[in-house]
Amino acid sequence: MVLQRENGLLIFAAYRYIFNYNDALEAEIHALMQGMALALQHSDMPVIVQSDSSNALAIIEGDAWARSAYGHLAEEIKTLMVDREFIPLKISRDHNRVAHLLVHYSRTNACTAVWLNSSPSFCDDLLSRDCNPTCLE
Repeated sequence: MVLQRENGLLIFAAYRYIFNYNDALEAEIHALMQGMALALQHSDMPVIVQSDSSNALAIIEGDAWARSAYGHLAEEIKTLMVDREFIPLKISRDHNRVAHLLVHYSRTNACTAVWLNSSPSFCDDLLSRDCNPTCLE
């Protein structure tokens, strides 16, 4: 998870080890939900939720998943969205490398970590190349 200001400056970078999940979609939904919760704590601006998973973003955008195996996660995400504007945005996997690197470290180290106002040294070079600035107007 990465939260950046509109100018690309980092607010936080984080990863969380997820002990049990059924598939990649469930892990992605968990990551989105946890990132959204952290964004609520560290920013008062509207949040653009970027992901390379169309299915995970569909959970944020609609009610079609309410009866699926991910319905409980969809409901938790909906409660997060009550207090803030969240804008889902599909991005290319090539522009989501920092998030994938953080996931890799999470799985490799089986732990959780958060960096506030800085990034982990292992992803510094990717952070500037991955920055996906989006202007809200």
